Amino acid sequence: MMRISGIILLTMVSLRSDTISADSLFALGNRYFSFEKYEYALDAYSAILEEVEHPDLYFNMGNTFYRLGDIGNAVWAYEKGLQFLPRHKDLNYNLDIVNTRVQDRIEVPQGYFFIEWYSSLKNKYTLHDLIVWGGLMILLFALAGFFKEFGILDMVFAGRIQIFFLILTIVIHGLVLDKYWELSDKEEGIVVSPVVNVRSAPLAHDEKVIFRIHEGLKVDIAQSQPGWFEIILLDGKKGWIPHKSLLKL
Repeated sequence: MMRISGIILLTMVSLRSDTISADSLFALGNRYFSFEKYEYALDAYSAILEEVEHPDLYFNMGNTFYRLGDIGNAVWAYEKGLQFLPRHKDLNYNLDIVNTRVQDRIEVPQGYFFIEWYSSLKNKYTLHDLIVWGGLMILLFALAGFFKEFGILDMVFAGRIQIFFLILTIVIHGLVLDKYWELSDKEEGIVVSPVVNVRSAPLAHDEKVIFRIHEGLKVDIAQSQPGWFEIILLDGKKGWIPHKSLLKL
């Protein structure tokens, strides 16, 4: 009965305008969370997702899933939030915590320092962030040329500044292209079922099971067929799992 009354209240709030509805639902979800009514809080946050996506919303959803003991969906929510704001400290901190509860531990060989540093740098910024930084570098390059042309800056000094911003422009636009290709070619997901049998083919037969994975594991999606995803793990293992076992990022 309490569950039904909570849903009715959510419906009444959602009848208001879109902006007020999202704000009201968010406040309502936070209130339910503070009272440890996590199922109701999740109903409120999920209703917002029909219209709005925001890192803070995914952060609260992740916290709610975690309190409910749903590790897979908690990881998914934190990862989704980081897609919008990769440098969100609370999202990164909570994701690190919940990842300690993920049963599967896949050790990946360490690469060269420069490659690790480059990947870390690229992952800290969204494609939009990098495009904005690239545009800013072009603007600063043009301003340096303007100051040199009208004698505001010393010719040699202004020329060096132009070279500096030109190099930064090339580097950042290289990052933009790399990030774009990565987002275009790579599709990832989070395992949300407690235990999943990975099969050698998209067929539900026991003899086709090649290994098992558990909730919270992040995987690459190689391809899909009706009802099935072919996944690839960080260590190179691959196989097929049911659609319902995984949420795309």
